[in-house]
Amino acid sequence: MGTKTDRRRARPLHLLREVLDHEIVDVEGDSCGMVDDIELEWTTDGPRVAALHLGPGAWSRRLPRPLGALARWVFGRAVVRIPWAEVVEISEVIRLRSRASNWGAGALDRRLGRWMPRG
Repeated sequence: MGTKTDRRRARPLHLLREVLDHEIVDVEGDSCGMVDDIELEWTTDGPRVAALHLGPGAWSRRLPRPLGALARWVFGRAVVRIPWAEVVEISEVIRLRSRASNWGAGALDRRLGRWMPRG
């Protein structure tokens, strides 16, 4: 019989409900964007999460083919890859152990924010 920690660690994670489309927040509390895709890798024990992807190159792949092509043409193909090892907490948001800028996340949001009126 395992310890309480072992049972918690072994709890299945529902990736579509608990991770995909959730906000990513860095160690300083700054928003990095939303989880647009999840990268899996195959191990001898089966699939496991390798990284989170965000950006127009990631979310446009989820659209029907003609719309995805149009979105990539308008918004670009940029994909930010954040290794799963950077995730420290999964709750209402996905919290990272480091700054978003280490991964290039949130750069577009910060650039656009300079042009948006503050209210």
